[in-house]
Amino acid sequence: MNASILIVEDEGLIALDLKKRLEQAGYTVQAIVDNAEEALESAERLEPSLILMDIRLHGGVDGVETADRIRKRLHIPVIFVTAHADRETLNRARITEPFGYIVKPFHAIDFRVQIEIALWKHKMEQKLRVSEARLSSTFQNVADALIATDGDGNVSLMNATAAALTGWIAAEAKGRAFSEVFCASDEVTGVPIDSPDSFANGYADSRLRTFILTPCDGSDRIIVEAEISANRDDGRLFGIIVAFRDITERRRAERRDRQLHKMNALTLMATGLGRELAESQTRMDESIKYMIEQARGETSRLLWDVYEQSARQQSIVQQLMTLGRTDAGRAVEVDLNEVLGELQEPMTRALGINRSLTLNLHPGVPSILTDPKFLRENLLRLVTDSRHATAKGASVEISTATVRTSDGKPAARIVIRDDRKVAARTKDRIFDPYYQSGSGKRNPGFSLALVCQFVALSGGTIDVETRPNEGSAYYLTFPAATGSFSELALAASA
Repeated sequence: MNASILIVEDEGLIALDLKKRLEQAGYTVQAIVDNAEEALESAERLEPSLILMDIRLHGGVDGVETADRIRKRLHIPVIFVTAHADRETLNRARITEPFGYIVKPFHAIDFRVQIEIALWKHKMEQKLRVSEARLSSTFQNVADALIATDGDGNVSLMNATAAALTGWIAAEAKGRAFSEVFCASDEVTGVPIDSPDSFANGYADSRLRTFILTPCDGSDRIIVEAEISANRDDGRLFGIIVAFRDITERRRAERRDRQLHKMNALTLMATGLGRELAESQTRMDESIKYMIEQARGETSRLLWDVYEQSARQQSIVQQLMTLGRTDAGRAVEVDLNEVLGELQEPMTRALGINRSLTLNLHPGVPSILTDPKFLRENLLRLVTDSRHATAKGASVEISTATVRTSDGKPAARIVIRDDRKVAARTKDRIFDPYYQSGSGKRNPGFSLALVCQFVALSGGTIDVETRPNEGSAYYLTFPAATGSFSELALAASA
């Protein structure tokens, strides 16, 4: 038994009687005090197994408040010993989560039962506290994002990864409705998540599901892959645990891979077909020019129209032959800011007099390894695409920045932004060489496919983003050339 006990009692005779009874029962009484200050000091210094606490004490602080301070600071179990058993006193005492309540006088009371139950309950709570601490530590250190709910569908636990992806602060998310924190909709059906119960019933089948998650901080929506576990007992739902991860970058990589597969298929066709068409086109152009020299009047005018259309076809043939290229040309270190500065006049001409161009070239952007000729060609393709995609009076902004790739490596980025609106279905196919927005309309995907191919062959990536009221932008990201990057450049660009 050998439990040590601290008595906090303001009546001396009662305290001595209580001490005698406890010692007869085999317990050790470490001290007797009669006020809150001494009770706190003795509890901290002696570290008793249990405290018997009277509610009425000397001084301005009573036993209820003293017990609450001891519980929060020292986690020592407290049993109230008092003559006051009215409802108001009991309600106040209950807030401190006491381990027992003994009403005076206690002549016939067996203290051992109360004390042993209190000590056992405290021991179990300590084990539970340790177990919860281990669980919380494990929960926080898991790489995946985790959210757990209680039986009412409110968030009870959330790790740092989940907080970062949802945009919530973990402490602020606790107690809020799950659907408010995990603000997501099914990627396939578009149906929003409304409650953990329907969420668990619809998705807790051990399969990974994908959702579109909207962070609460206003950042871009992301695609997450989630697995749901439901905590049930006899059919009743006591909560769920959702493990999820951001797969947005993986989806982009998958789209890029599909794009490259299409490009490879088109390359096989373009390599042979382009040469044959080019030879045929050259002979046809020579014949048309000879006919123009011989013709007069209306016939000559019509032949010139044919020649102009032939020249347009010749441009398409040259693009086909470009698609057949399997390398990025002669790669050398290139300064993006320098290239863009040299291209300012050609790009302004490409946009025409009805559109304006703004360059925002950030200093310290690292050099990249690429063929400068092909880089200029493809930047002009993107600017020309902006001209075709925007109305008169539009403004096109081109900026550079120093960034890091998903694996933490330094990179240089070019952003070409205009005011066009890109629909979701168009965004997913914008670099598809077979894409045509409508019958009889131009095929932007063919020209943009060349840009996508060039960027990929240069080891970079290209993405398009669109935001309401902000227009759209192409993001071209190239790995930094070895030795051209400094941490100061990245810090200056941030």
